[in-house]
Amino acid sequence: MGRKPKTRRDSYGAWLYYLRKEKNLTQQQLSKKTGIPQRTIAHWERTGTLAGRKEIMALSSVLGVTAGELLREKEQS
Repeated sequence: MGRKPKTRRDSYGAWLYYLRKEKNLTQQQLSKKTGIPQRTIAHWERTGTLAGRKEIMALSSVLGVTAGELLREKEQS
């Protein structure tokens, strides 16, 4: 499938990965549902880079969480 992360996932990246897996979605499926490129989703999960507001709203809608819940791990770091 995809590449294994070279480094430990940042908490935001790990949280995004967890939420995606909870919905039983691949990165490609999440990409199609949100309109966000799969490469971008992979980058966020791998590096923990924070998504922009528009992307946060799309992700939270598809993943069934509020924007605040989606961002909770980054805020706790």
